Amino acid sequence: MMESLRRSRAFGAALALGVTLAAATAAAQDRSRYDGDPWDDDIGQTVARVAYISGQVSYSRGDDPDDWQPAALNFPMTLGDRIYTERNGRVELQLGGGAIYLAPGTDFAALNLTYDVKQFSLWQGSASFRIRRIDSGETVEVDTPNAAITLDREGDYRVDVDRQGNTIVRVTRGYAYVAAGGGEVPLGSGRLMIIDGIDFPEYDVRRLGRRDSWDSWVELRARRRPNFDGYRYVSEDIAGIADLDDYGRWTDLPGYGRCWSPSRVGPGWQPYRDGRWVWQDPWGWTWVSTEPWGWAPYHYGRWVNTRTGWYWIPEGRSTRRVRYAPALVAFVGGPGFSVSVSMGGGGHVGWFPLAPRDPFVPWWGSRRSGNDDRYGGRNVNYGNRAYVTVVDQSSFVSGRAISASVVRDPRTLRNFAEAEVVRGPIPVLPSSASIRVSVERGSAPRPPSASANRAVVTRLAPPPAPIAFEVKTNVIKENRGAPLAPADTERLRTDKRGLTPTRSVTVEEGRVTLTPKAATGADMPPPVPVTREVPRGQTRREGQPMTREPAPFKEQNVPAREREERSAPPPPNDDNRRKQQADQQQRQQEEAARRQQELDARRGRQNEQDRGDGNRPKEDVRGVEPRGERRGEQKQQPRSPEPDPPAQVEPRQEEPRKGEPNEVVIPERSKDPKSQKAIDKEKADQKKRDEKNRKDDRRNP
Repeated sequence: MMESLRRSRAFGAALALGVTLAAATAAAQDRSRYDGDPWDDDIGQTVARVAYISGQVSYSRGDDPDDWQPAALNFPMTLGDRIYTERNGRVELQLGGGAIYLAPGTDFAALNLTYDVKQFSLWQGSASFRIRRIDSGETVEVDTPNAAITLDREGDYRVDVDRQGNTIVRVTRGYAYVAAGGGEVPLGSGRLMIIDGIDFPEYDVRRLGRRDSWDSWVELRARRRPNFDGYRYVSEDIAGIADLDDYGRWTDLPGYGRCWSPSRVGPGWQPYRDGRWVWQDPWGWTWVSTEPWGWAPYHYGRWVNTRTGWYWIPEGRSTRRVRYAPALVAFVGGPGFSVSVSMGGGGHVGWFPLAPRDPFVPWWGSRRSGNDDRYGGRNVNYGNRAYVTVVDQSSFVSGRAISASVVRDPRTLRNFAEAEVVRGPIPVLPSSASIRVSVERGSAPRPPSASANRAVVTRLAPPPAPIAFEVKTNVIKENRGAPLAPADTERLRTDKRGLTPTRSVTVEEGRVTLTPKAATGADMPPPVPVTREVPRGQTRREGQPMTREPAPFKEQNVPAREREERSAPPPPNDDNRRKQQADQQQRQQEEAARRQQELDARRGRQNEQDRGDGNRPKEDVRGVEPRGERRGEQKQQPRSPEPDPPAQVEPRQEEPRKGEPNEVVIPERSKDPKSQKAIDKEKADQKKRDEKNRKDDRRNP
């Protein structure tokens, strides 16, 4: 009875607080509704969501690369993590700006994963990329054993690698740059590029062929996104929104705007209970939900409880910047309480979901100390404090399912509901079980050794591999449960090698070993030398911008107009527009000089022929009046027949040039019988006129 009364009072206080905030947060769907988020610009590292798994898929973490485990849904993939799909395995990874699809037999890893750089390695298999947005200064790079591919803009891409390390890049929509052997080649929409060889690669560019079964499967998965209501209300930087419509409904909640609530949950359900806690640097304790929709509502936004159930309050579409959080909860315990969280065995751990306007102090990043009194303490009114989840510490650390270990004892729950909120690091030391990817036990298939030890070519310099977990445990204990700071990471790092063997695409300064294949080399766009590798910490556009747009690709047996439309380079950026204009003017000048040389040579040959016949006056080969004479006053000069050109050479008619008179060139021979008769008649008439002129000259000397 007392417990019910206490919960009713707590609910009444939360409801009153919600009513008070409603006036201040009208139209809050398009404004920031969360206080105390100092972590939003502290850590640049981010994650990709494991959104779909089919068949047998293996996963290894960057801080424990030798331990291959079954992959788990909603696990956050980050720097150094690696995925391998068996023959029947398929995976979908989701990021804020797009999605990645891995085909069966694919070995794939994240070399670097920040808000500015998305760098992946593909040792073998097929990976399709659907890029919805690339912000200014952001770079997406895919590295294979013989090429580094930069996805330059929004579009649909696919990269295939065979067992020998040869690469095929397909661009259905978008624009990419393929770098190999010290050179870089552009690749536009509707094209594919084949790169064969490791040390001395050869390439070929062709038209994109028909879609296969893998392309059809990717299209089917990607087609789900535009058909869901959630994207009308939620920031596009948040992944996992497409799953919400299948498992819940969107409702207008007074004071909060458009909110989402799950519909397939049992009585007494509440957030952050169906899942488990794992340890993942640089954030520390991270929530992994077992619910199929359990990504966006647990890493973005807040929760509120009403009489009709729980509602997730997302960040609106107009939110300027959205950052990933390992969990948005408040841990309870704190110093001075008998139920406080401890570093040793025993004890309990409790938490509750944060509501809008609840203050929040992260347990990761540079502001994890929680010394600011504005973000904690006993006097803060937390909207969901009454809905605390408590488990024993061993269940929390071991990575087991929380729902099976929830404490139901009323006294323990009452003590935690009244306990002080923990500000800063959570003083619970992780164990080797805290870094498990899946609750499933047993080994998982490993990628073939031939690809596991193969180096990949990089355009960007990847960061060093993550530090092994067993090396970090003592420092985490010294920091009382805080994740490693950057200074601690550098101090513990004894080996600065990367996650996998890598080699720069730049062989030597200015040297290019990438060559077109002999059969089609004349039609290939020439590679541009890659002068240097982009230093670590810089994006490709900032570190090494393209100095000029590539020439349009010319393909055999394709009409000129179609070739121009399909292979024209993308619109120029502001940085290189001046350079392109200068190059265009130079090409125009060179073309004008070439035409002038041809015209001068033709005139010279005509003059030599005229000088060879002393009885014939000199002819004006241009066919127009000389300067200074009016039309009708020019004396007609006799015209002699032109010599026959070689039979196998087709005569060329020059286009009129600005500022120059038109040159009339009458071909001597024609394949058309009618045209040949006209030419013969013209020659006969000319001969008669010449004879008449000579007779007139003799009569009137």
